[in-house]
Amino acid sequence: MGKKNVVCKSAILGREMHVVVHGEKGLPIVVFPTMGMAPESLEEVGMVDELADYVDSGVVQLFCTETIDAESWGSDADNEERAQRQETYYHFVVDELVPLVHKVNGTDARPLALGCDTGATQASIVALRRPDLFQGCVCLSGCYDARRYFGDWMDATLYDNTPCAFLPNMDADHPYVPVYNQRQLLFCTGQDASEADSLRSTRVMGEQLARLGVDVWCDYWGGDVTHTWYWWKKQLRYFMPIVLDDVEKTTAAEKPAKRRATRKPAAKKTAVKTTSAKKPAAAKATAAKAPAAAATKAAEKPAAKKPAAKPATTAAAKKAAEPKPAAKKAEPAKKPAAPAAAPIAKAAKAAAPAKAVKAEVPAKAVKAEVPAKAVKPAAPAKVEPKPAAKPAAAKKPAAAKVAPKAAAAKKPATSKAAAKAAPAAKKTAATKAATKPAAKKGTSAK
Repeated sequence: MGKKNVVCKSAILGREMHVVVHGEKGLPIVVFPTMGMAPESLEEVGMVDELADYVDSGVVQLFCTETIDAESWGSDADNEERAQRQETYYHFVVDELVPLVHKVNGTDARPLALGCDTGATQASIVALRRPDLFQGCVCLSGCYDARRYFGDWMDATLYDNTPCAFLPNMDADHPYVPVYNQRQLLFCTGQDASEADSLRSTRVMGEQLARLGVDVWCDYWGGDVTHTWYWWKKQLRYFMPIVLDDVEKTTAAEKPAKRRATRKPAAKKTAVKTTSAKKPAAAKATAAKAPAAAATKAAEKPAAKKPAAKPATTAAAKKAAEPKPAAKKAEPAKKPAAPAAAPIAKAAKAAAPAKAVKAEVPAKAVKAEVPAKAVKPAAPAKVEPKPAAKPAAAKKPAAAKVAPKAAAAKKPATSKAAAKAAPAAKKTAATKAATKPAAKKGTSAK
């Protein structure tokens, strides 16, 4: 088991604070010792050995820190001064110790806070006041009510360091409440007489967090469970595998959200480019309903453009083959309308995250359909007349998307065919073009 001593020169406390690090990598766990004990005491009583297999395998890395509890909770000095020393220590942890943990650990992973007795008190304070910095807390036999140390005296500073005081005054719509539900909050105590303060305050914690709708774990062990290291080691060994598994699931669920957040700018740029290039006819109806639908149509059109380049090799099918692609090309314009409606509905229910779904889901749906469209135009390749000008084949998919008005869509094709013949043949070609749409309507009715 790797072990090293790190000295943190604290500008906040005005002294050097010693931190004993066990392990080389893994989820960082900040461990607070009991009152008046040094960081090395956790190894001496066997708490580190209980987690030795996790440390050796690189699952966790322990940061056993020094405290100044003798100047705050355990001091006989003026109450206001004692409360201020506790507040100063809190700022040392969140402003200096946490950055040190990230530096030594080599990651930006949020650490767990762990402690027994007053160590549990410190762990609960930092985890509940700064859930953005800590992944949660594992508190064993802690007292979360400052009256144990200060009696009935209270000021604003001590209030901030007393969970049993500030939780009852927290509103259910407080921004921390949803964050608490993404953290691991565990409070355990025995029910022996020596656990009286811990048992009373743990029940208050459970009631208040439940009132806020927080999924907290308060575990009450038997009446023979005392306020001793013997039971704390048993509890730690029991809870740690469960907590670590829950941490892994929670942090894994955050990764896709981070990836979507990084992809959002790229998705928006693509939507803007394609909208300016191909928006005029097909996207007008959906753009009038919602900007999200226009972005969806814009994401679909570029995908349809790529397969259209393959039929260009057999772009000649102008006489017998032209009507079939035109009839089948008109249908795909209606099909994307169904997937486009789902993202709009989602947008009504959700806010920013729904946009990421819109950009991805329609694109996948189109990719599954577009290749099918590309195969059908390839069927007329069997007729293989003389190769015609390639630009004519490239324009036909765009003309088919404009509208069901077949007469307007086919005029460019007939005029190009007539350009090679005599001017008198234009009337005949126009007559044929006028009769073909009627035949199409009869076919579609069947």
